[in-house]
Amino acid sequence: MPPLLEIKDLSVAFGGATALSRAGFSVDDGSFTALVGESGSGKSVTALSICRLLWKARVGGSALWAPPGATARDLLRLPEADLRAIRGGEISYVFQDPASSFNPLLTVGEQVGEAFRTHRGGSPAEVRQKALRGLEEARIRDAERVYRSYPHELSGGLKQRAMIAMALIAGPRLLVADEPTTALDVTTEAEILELLAEIRREKALTVLFITHDLPLAAAYAGRIVVMEKGRVVECMDKDGGGFRPGNAYTKRLFGVDLARSVPKQRIGA
Repeated sequence: MPPLLEIKDLSVAFGGATALSRAGFSVDDGSFTALVGESGSGKSVTALSICRLLWKARVGGSALWAPPGATARDLLRLPEADLRAIRGGEISYVFQDPASSFNPLLTVGEQVGEAFRTHRGGSPAEVRQKALRGLEEARIRDAERVYRSYPHELSGGLKQRAMIAMALIAGPRLLVADEPTTALDVTTEAEILELLAEIRREKALTVLFITHDLPLAAAYAGRIVVMEKGRVVECMDKDGGGFRPGNAYTKRLFGVDLARSVPKQRIGA
């Protein structure tokens, strides 16, 4: 079976500066794949390139999107109208700062519901019901209150849960989580990661998780893709003993043994 997403020779430049150079890796359907590397290594540029979310960038290569039963399509060359249906409908994003991802002038419920209405349609009553259900599936206890709230009235953890609800409400196949816990405290970070892991299992969701934390990636991912200076330097699949890096950069990235490392969320657990 071909991968759900296959990135080949992806190159990105801004003006005269090269951000990515011939990057390539694949994401299998139903997998939890982590894209890791230091700040500036090209992780977020890679993720944003998939759905052409970069402004004034020159992008080359291909990003083949092949949901089961469908013909593979290159996302980098699709007509904008076709790609717009895929963004949010088949591929959704959760970013690291939920505060900047919401419109402060609209309630959370309006924004979550709009994401569903845009891709799936429905009457106002149906959209509202779907938004409330989505908030509940994101493990938000008082979904009605959160639905009526404005973003500034919620904690960082609640905003991120609501952002996950908005990303998943249209039933995407792939969730791109771009350092979704960076702005959160350790306890809330652990809760969000466990939530993503649970939802992935329940919905057979594919997750591309972007992080600079190798131990964290090792705890949740089945595949780790390591980036350095705009290039993919290693792809590792988990075996019975965990991950076994072979690349020198990967080995010294944090100076840890990935097979034995403990993510900070689980210290003291």
